[in-house]
Amino acid sequence: MCGIAGFLGIDEERLLGDMSQIIAHRGPDGAGQWSDRDAMVGLAHRRLSIIDTSDGAAQPMLSCNDRYVVVFNGEIYNFRELGVDLAARGYRFNPNSDTAVIAPLYDLEGEAMLDRLNGMFSFALWDRRRRELIIARDSFGVKPLYFIKSGGGLVFASELKALFAYSRLDLEVDLVAIGDYLTHLWSPGERTPLRSVAKLAPGHLLKARRGDVEIRRWHWSAPPVGEGGTENVGAIAGLGRVFDQVVSDQCMSDAPVGAFLSGGVDSSAIVAAMVANGHVPRRTYCVGFEGAGLEEEGFSDDLAHAREVAALLDVPLTPLLAPSPTMQDFETLVYTLDEPQADPAPLYVGAIARAARADGIKVLLGGVGGDDIFSGYRRHRAAAMRARLGGWFGAILEALPPETARVMGPASKRRIEKLHYMFAGSEQEFLIRAFEFNPRESAIACLGGEARDAIDAAPSKWLEQALMRTADWPLVERMLDLELHGFLPDHNLNYTDKASMAHGVEVRVPFLDPRLVGYARRIPWRLKIRGLSEKWALKKGLGSRLPLSVLKRRKTGFGGPVRLWLAGQTGEMVADLFASRGFRERGLFDVGGVRKAFDDLRSGRRDNSYLILAIVMTELWMKRFLDGRSTATAADRSAKRIDVAAPI
Repeated sequence: MCGIAGFLGIDEERLLGDMSQIIAHRGPDGAGQWSDRDAMVGLAHRRLSIIDTSDGAAQPMLSCNDRYVVVFNGEIYNFRELGVDLAARGYRFNPNSDTAVIAPLYDLEGEAMLDRLNGMFSFALWDRRRRELIIARDSFGVKPLYFIKSGGGLVFASELKALFAYSRLDLEVDLVAIGDYLTHLWSPGERTPLRSVAKLAPGHLLKARRGDVEIRRWHWSAPPVGEGGTENVGAIAGLGRVFDQVVSDQCMSDAPVGAFLSGGVDSSAIVAAMVANGHVPRRTYCVGFEGAGLEEEGFSDDLAHAREVAALLDVPLTPLLAPSPTMQDFETLVYTLDEPQADPAPLYVGAIARAARADGIKVLLGGVGGDDIFSGYRRHRAAAMRARLGGWFGAILEALPPETARVMGPASKRRIEKLHYMFAGSEQEFLIRAFEFNPRESAIACLGGEARDAIDAAPSKWLEQALMRTADWPLVERMLDLELHGFLPDHNLNYTDKASMAHGVEVRVPFLDPRLVGYARRIPWRLKIRGLSEKWALKKGLGSRLPLSVLKRRKTGFGGPVRLWLAGQTGEMVADLFASRGFRERGLFDVGGVRKAFDDLRSGRRDNSYLILAIVMTELWMKRFLDGRSTATAADRSAKRIDVAAPI
C-alpha cells in the first residue's frame, strides 16, 4: 500500500516533487521519482513497506529489460503464483515483491493481464518503447485514483489534493456533484467537486499517449444466479472454505497484521478465520461512544459485543472511546477525504489507524463489503419485501395511522418515513430513492439559485444509467449491483482508504476478494435475506465460530450519533459557521433555506441531521481547498500549492 502520482505531456519542473510531498502520509517508509524530460513523463511513489521491506522493492520500479517503469499502490495476493509462471517463461524479476510481477505480466499478456491479478490496486506503467502510459484500477475500486486531462496532457494521483500542485488546475466547481454529495453523502461515478478532475472508475483502464487519452472498462461483474433453486441450502455449504482461503491469503505480510473488531458479523467472522488458520491478529480495535441516547440514533454497544468475541477467540482488543467531534475534527476530516463526504465513520477509521500505527501495526483487516455482497442493509430488506409482496407492502404502509410512527420512537419513525418515500413510486424510483440519504428535493432546495439552475440543466443520471444494465435482474440483485459499483467504491472504500492511509496504515478488505464476490453472486438472493433476517447465508455459512448474541444482534451502522451531536455543542459550532460572512458571501447555498433546514432539525419538526452535516462538509471543503485560490493567477497558485498539504 502506497501513494502514486505522475504526469504525461506536462512541462512543470516542480510538479512531481510537489505531488509526492502532498501524499507523503501514504508512504512514510520511502519515496522515489523517475522522469524522462524528452518524453515529458514523470512517476512518483510514496512507499509503505509491507511486502518485501528491502530496498529491492523500492519504486518507481524498472523492469529487468528497462522497457517498463511501474508505480503501484495496493497488494497482489497471488503474486507468488504468477511469479512461478513468469519465471518458467524466462522472465527475471524480484520474486519477493508483488509489484515486480506487473511489468513482465504486462509484457507477456498486455491488458489481459489485469484479469489475472487478485488484489486491490491502482498502478501506472510507462512503456518506454511505445511511449505509452497505462493506468488501471482494481475491479471494485478499493484503491482510489484521480486524474486531469489538460491541454493534451494528463496528471494523476492517489488523492485529489495532490492535483492542487498542478499550476493550471481549473478550479471550477462541479455543481452537479455538489448536489450529489448533499443527496447521497457521496458523488457516484467519475464526478468530483471539481469539473476538471475525474475519478478513474473501478475496473477501468486508462491508456495515454501525448495528446490522446482512451478509457475503457476491463472488468464486468458476472450476473447473479437465477431465481431457480432458491431453497437449496447446499448453495452455501462451501462458503466457509472459500472465506478461510481468502482471509488466509490476505494475511500475507512482512509487517504485523491487526484487525477491526466491531462485534458485528463481518469483522468477527474475519478475526475468527484469522485465528482458525493460524494468523492470530497482533491486536484488534473497536470504537465505542460516550454518553446516552445511542438507541435513538440506531446504534447499540459495539464494545460489549467486541469484548465477547475477543474473549471467545482469545485475541487482544483495544477499545477506543469517541467523544463528540469538534469543528477542528471536521476540518481535518475534509482535508483527509479530499471530497465533502458527510459521514462520521472515517473519524473512527482514522482513530483506529492511529492507534494501530502507535502499536507498530501497518496492516488491518476490515469487514467492508460484507453488507454489500451478502445483503446486510435495511434497504436490502425493503427490496426483498417489495420483491415478495409487490405493491401490497406499500399499501400496508399507507394504511398505517400517523400515530403508529410517533409511538415507535425516533429511529423507527425515521425508518417508516423512508419506507413511505421509497415505496411511493416505480421499481426504478424505489432503487434510486433507496440511495438518497437526504431526499433529493430537500437537498437541492438548500442550494443557491445558480447551483439549482445548473443541476436542472444537467441533472446527475449515474444511477439511472447504471440501472439500465440490470433491468432484467431480480430487484434485490439490482440494488446489490448499485452497492458494489457505486456506494461501496465512492463512499465506504473511499473514506476507508484515505482515513487509514492518513496514518500510514493499510486496510485490507477480504469480502471484496473476487473469489468471494463471485461466490456471493452464485447464492440466490432469497438465501441472503430469509424472512426478515439479513445476511442469512453468511451467518449460516460462517456462524459456527461466532457467539449467538453476535449472530442475532440487529444491524447497526459504523458511524456516530450525528443527531445527538447537532443537539449539543457541535450544533452551536455549526450555527456559527452558517452565520459567518464567508458562508453568506460564497453564494453556493441559499442561506434562508439552510437556516430553515437547521431550525426544523433543532425543533424536531424534521430530521435534517445528515443534510446539515453534508452542508457543513461542503462549506469546509470550499474553505480548505478553494478560498484564496479561485481568483489567483496560475503563478500565484503554483507558489501556494505546497500550502495545500500543510497540516491543520
